[in-house]
Amino acid sequence: MAQSSQRFEPPQNTGRFRVPYKEGKLKSRLSQPKGMDEQLKDDIWCFLYRMGYRTISLGGMSISYESPDREAARKTISVLAEDDETVVVVECKTREDRGRKALAKEIAASQLARRALQKQLQTRHQADRKHKILWLYATRNIIWAEKDVEDAGAAGIKIITENEYQYFDSFIRYMGPAGRFQFLAEYFEGQDIPGLENVRIPATQGVFGKNKFYSFVTTPRRLLKIAFINHQALNHPDGRPAYQRMIAPARIKEIEHFIVHRGGYFPTNILVNFNKVCRFDLLPKDNADPVTKFGWLYLPKAYKSAWIIDGQHRLYGYSHLSGKYLDQPIAVIAFELLPVRDEAELFVTINHEQKSVPKSVLVGLQADLKINSSVPKERLGALASSVAKALGSDTTGPFFQRFSVQGMHSLDNQSLTIPEVVNGITRAGLLGRVVQNNHVPGPFTGITDEQTIRRAHKTINQYFHLIRDANPKRWDQGREGFVATNPGVRGFLMLFAECCTHLQMSGAVDPANVSEDTLVQAVSDFVGPALTFFQDDDETEIRARFSRKYGEGGAREYFENLAEIVCVVHQDFGSESLRTTLALKKDQRRSLADAEIIELSKDMLDTVVATLKKAYGEKVGPTGEKAFWRLGVESRKIKASAYAKQLENKSEQPIEAFLDIVDLKEIVKQRSNWPHFEHIFNIQMPDEKGGKHLYLDWIDKFNELRRIPAHPSGGRTYSEDDYETLKYIKNIYYRNKDSLPLTPSS
Repeated sequence: MAQSSQRFEPPQNTGRFRVPYKEGKLKSRLSQPKGMDEQLKDDIWCFLYRMGYRTISLGGMSISYESPDREAARKTISVLAEDDETVVVVECKTREDRGRKALAKEIAASQLARRALQKQLQTRHQADRKHKILWLYATRNIIWAEKDVEDAGAAGIKIITENEYQYFDSFIRYMGPAGRFQFLAEYFEGQDIPGLENVRIPATQGVFGKNKFYSFVTTPRRLLKIAFINHQALNHPDGRPAYQRMIAPARIKEIEHFIVHRGGYFPTNILVNFNKVCRFDLLPKDNADPVTKFGWLYLPKAYKSAWIIDGQHRLYGYSHLSGKYLDQPIAVIAFELLPVRDEAELFVTINHEQKSVPKSVLVGLQADLKINSSVPKERLGALASSVAKALGSDTTGPFFQRFSVQGMHSLDNQSLTIPEVVNGITRAGLLGRVVQNNHVPGPFTGITDEQTIRRAHKTINQYFHLIRDANPKRWDQGREGFVATNPGVRGFLMLFAECCTHLQMSGAVDPANVSEDTLVQAVSDFVGPALTFFQDDDETEIRARFSRKYGEGGAREYFENLAEIVCVVHQDFGSESLRTTLALKKDQRRSLADAEIIELSKDMLDTVVATLKKAYGEKVGPTGEKAFWRLGVESRKIKASAYAKQLENKSEQPIEAFLDIVDLKEIVKQRSNWPHFEHIFNIQMPDEKGGKHLYLDWIDKFNELRRIPAHPSGGRTYSEDDYETLKYIKNIYYRNKDSLPLTPSS
């Protein structure tokens, strides 16, 4: 086993760039971004270092093994960390952009290398020191295939994706080296901990209701090794109710200061649950009481065997301490084999009157506790919560690493929340609806709750894979992409439900009685125009339709905008209620466009006249004309037309008030005037070729649009292209006007 060990010193430049950017008077030093693979290796190195490992190899290390055809082979390891009890082997697998990557061959090779490493360690160390090996695949930007996940599990390879890394990295940054026990508990669950054999302590045994418990005093040093905190932030894929909030670093520091500088101790019990039956030897005397027994309790010796129900901050207040502090007494009440659901209910009972629990915790937890509720509304909420959590923990799905987590700093792309997605699933009626206190099945409803969750999970995953694949970059942008947002996900779920209703009413497909694949395929035919819209990636149009949508109204508006796009291609799409809503919205849209055209027409005229007056003045000349009119309008045709209109209307308005939009084009491009107007009126349309000196064709297009509100009886209405043209012209015109002065610089 070739080694390249680094002790005590972390790798250099563990940030995002190899060389810091520096700029001097005579020269500049440029920075180069690290590749994704190199960055992940450095992150894992530092992660292991913070956990307390001090013998760590980074790159350049390989393990020799024999391939299936009995040929010599070598396996390169990204990072290897070792102490007296454990060896952590990490292979880093990455992609620059998020997507799939075949790992079957790599997994098979790792399985063989793992066996070879075990033999090498046994040879290198004393016979009585059998190290526990944790073989990890650390991945970033990889969407795991289900078969690869299964093969990795069968090969004894654990997976740490962005989700787990973010959680454990945050936890260990807060907790320091003691946080490693939470990490080891997750990946060595149920395995024996060296040095904890036959640890016995005096204890009393009693019963609360039907639940057996032990009361005893131990030390933080012992309890930390076997403890586990069931944090919601970990979003464990096994579906168990997760009830603990993330540890607050400020509280840990307060408790640490209380212990060290004020000689503090805690007279209250830390409440835990042993998930194994413990050995308890009764004392030969003083055990006559029928309820309470005295004896010797043998602590469980396995990782993740003591789940902390209450008191996580009191226990981890010792996480940065050492020596005598870790051997201070702490009081514990420990249940034995208490169901996890009962743990959660006990947590809620204890914390009910304390610091308010965040909504994200309550939604996920209360729904879990009410999965079998006889109240239909509660049961639907529980099912939706289970589906949302399954989506978030599925490494193969588009929702993986997309949910913000209470108590942890959210990444830029973590723009979704569990409560909003639960809301979206329930309000769309995909799991059914409650009518007169009865549950009416929906498109995802199965025979059992498990089937319902499985069907909903698979269908939503497939559906949103289509949405993500239409524009992966925009999906991965989170809030800035306007798709993977709470209103966006809810809007697309409402669109899916509308498609199901349409399919059922038309008799094309019965959504509740077809396979998930068939249902998604049928829905995709209708959703296609919306996917094409996002695939085309028109930033201006996407931002105009789908940005800044919040709350219930925002989700509904997002859905209606999607439905509008669909209806352009599928004109009979949607229920009568939806079509009525869209028709009303269309009328309102026309009224708004009319008002915008009138306002822009007036502003263009005012801007041209004000600019001419500023450039030439208003002094009256020998002909009786003001200078701005005499010099700024050279066209006799334009002047004659304006005079004729003034006389015809017998108006006292000034002559310039009778200019037309097309007249403005001629005035603006007049050679003497163009320097005064170029910065505002020179607007290149998206379909115009480059290289022209003047870009004024937009005025002709705008004049065509102006005729719609000017002649409402003509029967012409706005097309989608008209709306887009108006929006483009208006945005560029006002942007130019607001950003530059009205007259050219001297």
